[in-house]
Amino acid sequence: MFRLKTSVQEKIPRSLAKVITWRILVTITNFLGGWISSGNPWVGLGVVSFALVVNSIIYFFHERAWNASDYGRTVLDADSSNNINNSN
Repeated sequence: MFRLKTSVQEKIPRSLAKVITWRILVTITNFLGGWISSGNPWVGLGVVSFALVVNSIIYFFHERAWNASDYGRTVLDADSSNNINNSN
């Protein structure tokens, strides 16, 4: 199920970039959520510390698993993919 290959596949650096940008957003919301719910910014910092490490690792492997799957992808012909790549 997860070993199918397409002409479009994300590379590990792209997955890592997505992990980093996602973690920035989630870190801010985790901190604010911990702080607001407890009234103590140190609790928010504790929530962030745990979530930063654990959830980044989980998200990376989740992203790689989805990358290995063709579910929901459309394979374009060579002319269409060249046009898309050249427009970026």
